[in-house]
Amino acid sequence: MARIVVLSDIHLSPTHGFFWENWCVAREFADGANGDAVIVNGDLAINGPDSDAEIAFAATALAKLRTRVMALPGNHDVGDEPPGQDTEQIIDADRLARWDSSFVIDRWTLDAGGWRLLGVNAQLFGSGLVREHAQDQWLSEQLSAAGRPTALFLHKPLFLEHPTDDDVSPSCMVPSVRTRLLNKLNQSDVRLIVSGHLHQHRDRTVGDQRHLWVPAVAFAAPQAHGGDGRCGVTVLDFSQDDVQVTIERPSGLISHDLAAIKGHGRYRFLRDMPPSPPPHAG
Repeated sequence: MARIVVLSDIHLSPTHGFFWENWCVAREFADGANGDAVIVNGDLAINGPDSDAEIAFAATALAKLRTRVMALPGNHDVGDEPPGQDTEQIIDADRLARWDSSFVIDRWTLDAGGWRLLGVNAQLFGSGLVREHAQDQWLSEQLSAAGRPTALFLHKPLFLEHPTDDDVSPSCMVPSVRTRLLNKLNQSDVRLIVSGHLHQHRDRTVGDQRHLWVPAVAFAAPQAHGGDGRCGVTVLDFSQDDVQVTIERPSGLISHDLAAIKGHGRYRFLRDMPPSPPPHAG
């Protein structure tokens, strides 16, 4: 048995500390969970695509966790794949380099119980960047060599309702790219796909794969897709060929209302707001 704690969408910033206290609560929980590793499933920052300081700040915060940390980037870390949620922050080589300077890697493997866990950079899919091709090759090699039940971790969900959805949405993977990825996954023993991004918990099995959306640490879901939008922490207990999922909501973890924080339309993005540094950051 191996225990993995998943923290997603923590949204840390040295200048906009709206969610710092939630991070402290989640960190304390993770430190006491007797886990074998902590996976941070994207959106570590608020304005990471354009701020060296934010990515470095997030890296420093994660380094204080007592357990091994496996981090993956989200759209608020390295930018979005086209067409994107924010056209001013599309993923590019410079933004990837900013991530690399603090985290070194944006894909990884980890064995847990009888499972192989694979983490990938969701923002590369459909980006057209050189690293997208390299990641595709790497993923094919890892899937071929796994030889055991496999779980895929990435920031964005593959789809909202069904694999054949053809709407282009910043909420999930671009349809054409999704189809290629699913074809690859379906040729391997991929049983679990874990994503964040939508700030809500939903757990559905579609075909041969269980699609688990994990809740956010920072703030509640601004819109519902049939999930539970409250903030939370996810615990995955991997046995030889099964996984138990537990959603924890530690005392003190506040499901912040993003619209209220942004003044109900006064600010489009958190990065546009006046500075509000985190209290007692450290």
